[in-house]
Amino acid sequence: MATALLLAPVPAVAAGGATPENVFRQEGVTLRLTALPAEADGHLRGALSIELDPGWKTYWIAPGPIGLAPRLDLSGSVDLKDVTVAFPVPGRFREGDAQSIGYSDSVDLPIEAQATGPMPHLHLRAFLGVCRELCVPVQAELSADPSRSLSHRALVARADASVPAATGPLTVRSARWSADATALLVDVIAPEQTGAAIDAFVSAGDGWAFGVPVPTHADPVSSLSIPVIARPSDGKRAGSADVLLTQGERAQLSRAVPIAPR
Repeated sequence: MATALLLAPVPAVAAGGATPENVFRQEGVTLRLTALPAEADGHLRGALSIELDPGWKTYWIAPGPIGLAPRLDLSGSVDLKDVTVAFPVPGRFREGDAQSIGYSDSVDLPIEAQATGPMPHLHLRAFLGVCRELCVPVQAELSADPSRSLSHRALVARADASVPAATGPLTVRSARWSADATALLVDVIAPEQTGAAIDAFVSAGDGWAFGVPVPTHADPVSSLSIPVIARPSDGKRAGSADVLLTQGERAQLSRAVPIAPR
Protein backbone atom coordinates (compact mmCIF):
# COMPACT_ATOMS: atom_id res chain seq x y z
CA MET A 1 0.00 0.00 0.00
CA ALA A 2 1.22 3.26 -0.25
CA THR A 3 1.27 1.25 2.91
CA ALA A 4 4.98 1.59 2.65
CA LEU A 5 5.91 -0.49 5.69
CA LEU A 6 9.31 -2.10 6.15
CA LEU A 7 8.86 -5.24 8.15
CA ALA A 8 11.16 -6.99 10.59
CA PRO A 9 14.24 -8.86 9.36
CA VAL A 10 13.98 -12.63 9.13
CA PRO A 11 16.58 -15.38 9.03
CA ALA A 12 16.62 -16.51 5.41
CA VAL A 13 19.44 -18.00 3.40
CA ALA A 14 19.95 -18.89 -0.21
CA ALA A 15 19.64 -22.60 -0.92
CA GLY A 16 22.94 -24.33 -0.48
CA GLY A 17 24.67 -21.04 0.40
CA ALA A 18 24.63 -20.03 -3.26
CA THR A 19 24.69 -16.42 -4.40
CA PRO A 20 21.08 -15.17 -4.43
CA GLU A 21 19.42 -14.68 -7.80
CA ASN A 22 16.41 -12.57 -8.71
CA VAL A 23 14.03 -15.55 -9.03
CA PHE A 24 13.05 -18.07 -6.36
CA ARG A 25 10.74 -21.03 -6.93
CA GLN A 26 8.94 -23.17 -4.33
CA GLU A 27 5.78 -25.26 -4.41
CA GLY A 28 2.84 -22.92 -4.92
CA VAL A 29 4.78 -19.74 -5.67
CA THR A 30 7.49 -18.04 -7.70
CA LEU A 31 9.13 -14.88 -6.34
CA ARG A 32 10.77 -12.43 -8.75
CA LEU A 33 12.76 -9.33 -7.68
CA THR A 34 13.17 -6.50 -10.18
CA ALA A 35 14.96 -3.13 -10.08
CA LEU A 36 15.08 -0.33 -12.62
CA PRO A 37 17.98 2.13 -13.05
CA ALA A 38 17.88 5.13 -10.74
CA GLU A 39 16.44 8.32 -12.18
CA ALA A 40 18.38 11.60 -12.36
CA ASP A 41 17.30 12.53 -8.81
CA GLY A 42 18.36 9.12 -7.47
CA HIS A 43 14.83 7.74 -7.17
CA LEU A 44 14.88 3.99 -7.81
CA ARG A 45 11.82 1.84 -8.46
CA GLY A 46 11.50 -1.91 -8.33
CA ALA A 47 9.03 -4.66 -7.57
CA LEU A 48 8.62 -8.02 -5.89
CA SER A 49 6.36 -10.21 -7.99
CA ILE A 50 4.57 -12.99 -6.07
CA GLU A 51 3.36 -15.38 -8.76
CA LEU A 52 0.92 -17.84 -7.21
CA ASP A 53 0.10 -21.20 -8.71
CA PRO A 54 -3.65 -21.80 -9.32
CA GLY A 55 -5.53 -22.38 -6.07
CA TRP A 56 -2.80 -20.88 -3.83
CA LYS A 57 -3.09 -17.79 -1.63
CA THR A 58 -0.79 -15.49 0.31
CA TYR A 59 -1.31 -12.85 2.99
CA TRP A 60 -1.52 -9.09 3.49
CA ILE A 61 0.48 -7.29 6.22
CA ALA A 62 -2.45 -7.71 8.67
CA PRO A 63 -3.60 -11.19 7.65
CA GLY A 64 -6.18 -11.98 10.33
CA PRO A 65 -6.03 -14.30 13.36
CA ILE A 66 -4.41 -17.32 11.66
CA GLY A 67 -2.62 -15.88 8.61
CA LEU A 68 1.12 -15.41 8.34
CA ALA A 69 2.15 -11.78 7.76
CA PRO A 70 4.91 -11.31 5.19
CA ARG A 71 8.28 -10.11 6.44
CA LEU A 72 10.43 -8.39 3.87
CA ASP A 73 13.92 -7.24 4.83
CA LEU A 74 15.74 -5.04 2.31
CA SER A 75 18.35 -3.75 4.75
CA GLY A 76 21.07 -5.67 2.91
CA SER A 77 20.66 -3.55 -0.22
CA VAL A 78 23.75 -1.66 -1.44
CA ASP A 79 24.04 2.05 -2.30
CA LEU A 80 20.37 2.54 -1.37
CA LYS A 81 18.48 4.19 1.49
CA ASP A 82 14.83 4.73 2.46
CA VAL A 83 13.82 1.42 0.88
CA THR A 84 10.08 0.83 1.22
CA VAL A 85 7.57 -1.78 0.03
CA ALA A 86 3.92 -1.06 -0.77
CA PHE A 87 0.95 -3.45 -0.81
CA PRO A 88 -2.05 -3.45 -3.18
CA VAL A 89 -5.63 -3.76 -1.93
CA PRO A 90 -6.16 -7.25 -0.48
CA GLY A 91 -9.29 -9.39 -0.36
CA ARG A 92 -10.89 -11.68 2.24
CA PHE A 93 -11.10 -15.46 2.08
CA ARG A 94 -12.24 -18.23 4.41
CA GLU A 95 -9.80 -20.61 6.05
CA GLY A 96 -11.82 -23.11 8.05
CA ASP A 97 -13.82 -21.14 10.62
CA ALA A 98 -11.60 -18.06 10.30
CA GLN A 99 -11.42 -15.30 7.74
CA SER A 100 -8.03 -14.21 6.43
CA ILE A 101 -6.92 -11.16 4.46
CA GLY A 102 -4.60 -11.47 1.51
CA TYR A 103 -4.35 -12.32 -2.17
CA SER A 104 -5.83 -15.26 -4.06
CA ASP A 105 -4.18 -14.20 -7.33
CA SER A 106 -0.61 -13.26 -8.20
CA VAL A 107 0.37 -9.84 -6.85
CA ASP A 108 3.16 -7.33 -7.49
CA LEU A 109 4.56 -5.26 -4.62
CA PRO A 110 6.19 -1.98 -5.68
CA ILE A 111 9.53 -1.03 -4.12
CA GLU A 112 10.95 2.48 -3.87
CA ALA A 113 14.38 3.64 -2.71
CA GLN A 114 16.89 6.45 -2.99
CA ALA A 115 20.25 5.70 -4.56
CA THR A 116 23.25 6.81 -2.50
CA GLY A 117 26.06 5.53 -4.70
CA PRO A 118 26.97 4.58 -8.27
CA MET A 119 26.05 0.87 -8.08
CA PRO A 120 22.66 0.43 -6.37
CA HIS A 121 21.69 -3.16 -5.73
CA LEU A 122 18.50 -4.60 -4.20
CA HIS A 123 18.88 -7.45 -1.74
CA LEU A 124 15.80 -9.06 -0.18
CA ARG A 125 15.29 -11.59 2.58
CA ALA A 126 11.67 -12.69 2.41
CA PHE A 127 9.51 -14.78 4.73
CA LEU A 128 5.88 -15.34 3.81
CA GLY A 129 3.17 -17.95 3.88
CA VAL A 130 1.44 -19.49 0.88
CA CYS A 131 -1.57 -21.74 1.34
CA ARG A 132 -3.71 -24.22 -0.49
CA GLU A 133 -5.19 -26.98 1.66
CA LEU A 134 -2.18 -26.52 3.95
CA CYS A 135 0.05 -23.50 4.52
CA VAL A 136 3.69 -23.62 3.50
CA PRO A 137 6.23 -21.11 4.88
CA VAL A 138 8.51 -19.59 2.25
CA GLN A 139 12.01 -18.33 3.07
CA ALA A 140 13.92 -16.81 0.19
CA GLU A 141 16.89 -14.58 -0.49
CA LEU A 142 16.89 -12.63 -3.75
CA SER A 143 19.10 -9.98 -5.34
CA ALA A 144 18.60 -7.69 -8.32
CA ASP A 145 20.81 -5.20 -10.14
CA PRO A 146 19.06 -2.41 -12.10
CA SER A 147 17.89 -3.48 -15.55
CA ARG A 148 16.57 -1.52 -18.52
CA SER A 149 14.61 -4.54 -19.77
CA LEU A 150 11.19 -3.62 -21.19
CA SER A 151 9.63 -6.58 -19.40
CA HIS A 152 11.04 -5.33 -16.08
CA ARG A 153 9.71 -1.85 -16.77
CA ALA A 154 6.29 -3.33 -17.51
CA LEU A 155 6.33 -5.32 -14.26
CA VAL A 156 7.26 -2.27 -12.17
CA ALA A 157 4.63 -0.13 -13.91
CA ARG A 158 2.01 -2.80 -13.17
CA ALA A 159 3.05 -2.87 -9.52
CA ASP A 160 2.93 0.93 -9.22
CA ALA A 161 -0.57 1.03 -10.74
CA SER A 162 -1.91 -1.37 -8.09
CA VAL A 163 -1.12 0.83 -5.10
CA PRO A 164 -3.94 2.68 -3.28
CA ALA A 165 -3.83 6.46 -3.40
CA ALA A 166 -2.24 8.31 -0.48
CA THR A 167 -4.49 11.36 -0.85
CA GLY A 168 -7.93 12.07 -2.24
CA PRO A 169 -11.60 12.35 -1.34
CA LEU A 170 -11.89 8.97 0.45
CA THR A 171 -10.27 9.47 3.83
CA VAL A 172 -10.51 8.81 7.56
CA ARG A 173 -11.74 11.79 9.55
CA SER A 174 -11.27 10.22 13.00
CA ALA A 175 -10.95 6.90 14.81
CA ARG A 176 -11.70 5.81 18.37
CA TRP A 177 -12.18 2.67 20.41
CA SER A 178 -15.67 1.59 21.38
CA ALA A 179 -16.52 1.83 25.08
CA ASP A 180 -15.67 -1.85 25.66
CA ALA A 181 -12.73 -1.80 23.20
CA THR A 182 -14.25 -4.64 21.16
CA ALA A 183 -14.41 -2.51 17.99
CA LEU A 184 -12.62 0.31 16.23
CA LEU A 185 -15.04 3.09 15.30
CA VAL A 186 -13.94 4.98 12.20
CA ASP A 187 -15.56 8.09 10.70
CA VAL A 188 -14.98 8.27 6.95
CA ILE A 189 -15.37 11.14 4.51
CA ALA A 190 -16.30 9.66 1.14
CA PRO A 191 -17.48 10.89 -2.25
CA GLU A 192 -21.10 10.18 -3.07
CA GLN A 193 -21.32 6.94 -5.05
CA THR A 194 -24.76 5.37 -5.21
CA GLY A 195 -24.65 1.72 -4.23
CA ALA A 196 -20.90 1.68 -3.60
CA ALA A 197 -20.31 0.35 -0.09
CA ILE A 198 -17.23 1.39 1.88
CA ASP A 199 -14.88 -1.34 3.08
CA ALA A 200 -11.87 -1.00 5.36
CA PHE A 201 -8.71 -2.99 6.11
CA VAL A 202 -6.82 -2.09 9.28
CA SER A 203 -3.17 -2.65 10.19
CA ALA A 204 -2.43 -1.80 13.83
CA GLY A 205 0.72 -3.82 14.46
CA ASP A 206 1.62 -7.37 15.48
CA GLY A 207 -1.13 -9.32 17.20
CA TRP A 208 -4.05 -7.19 16.01
CA ALA A 209 -6.72 -8.54 13.66
CA PHE A 210 -9.95 -6.87 12.60
CA GLY A 211 -13.13 -8.20 11.04
CA VAL A 212 -15.52 -6.97 8.38
CA PRO A 213 -16.64 -3.35 8.95
CA VAL A 214 -20.29 -2.70 9.80
CA PRO A 215 -21.68 0.68 8.60
CA THR A 216 -23.54 2.63 11.27
CA HIS A 217 -24.66 5.75 9.41
CA ALA A 218 -23.82 7.88 6.39
CA ASP A 219 -24.26 11.25 4.68
CA PRO A 220 -21.87 12.95 4.38
CA VAL A 221 -19.71 11.18 6.96
CA SER A 222 -19.90 7.40 7.01
CA SER A 223 -19.16 5.63 10.26
CA LEU A 224 -17.78 2.10 10.39
CA SER A 225 -17.65 -0.25 13.36
CA ILE A 226 -14.75 -2.63 12.75
CA PRO A 227 -14.76 -5.57 15.19
CA VAL A 228 -11.57 -6.67 16.92
CA ILE A 229 -11.08 -10.41 16.43
CA ALA A 230 -7.56 -10.73 17.90
CA ARG A 231 -5.32 -8.53 20.03
CA PRO A 232 -1.82 -8.68 21.55
CA SER A 233 -1.46 -10.55 24.82
CA ASP A 234 -0.18 -7.45 26.66
CA GLY A 235 -3.72 -6.00 26.62
CA LYS A 236 -2.61 -2.55 25.47
CA ARG A 237 -4.73 -0.65 22.99
CA ALA A 238 -3.07 0.51 19.79
CA GLY A 239 -2.62 4.27 19.65
CA SER A 240 -2.69 4.50 15.86
CA ALA A 241 -3.36 2.38 12.79
CA ASP A 242 -3.08 2.41 9.03
CA VAL A 243 -6.57 2.30 7.52
CA LEU A 244 -7.06 1.25 3.90
CA LEU A 245 -10.47 2.30 2.58
CA THR A 246 -12.15 1.08 -0.60
CA GLN A 247 -15.30 2.25 -2.34
CA GLY A 248 -16.12 0.84 -5.75
CA GLU A 249 -12.99 1.18 -7.86
CA ARG A 250 -11.46 3.75 -5.49
CA ALA A 251 -8.87 2.83 -2.83
CA GLN A 252 -7.04 5.18 -0.46
CA LEU A 253 -4.72 4.65 2.47
CA SER A 254 -4.74 6.82 5.58
CA ARG A 255 -1.50 6.17 7.45
CA ALA A 256 -0.84 6.38 11.20
CA VAL A 257 -4.40 7.45 12.03
CA PRO A 258 -4.53 8.40 15.77
CA ILE A 259 -7.00 6.29 17.75
CA ALA A 260 -8.75 8.12 20.60
CA PRO A 261 -9.50 6.10 23.77
CA ARG A 262 -13.26 6.35 23.04
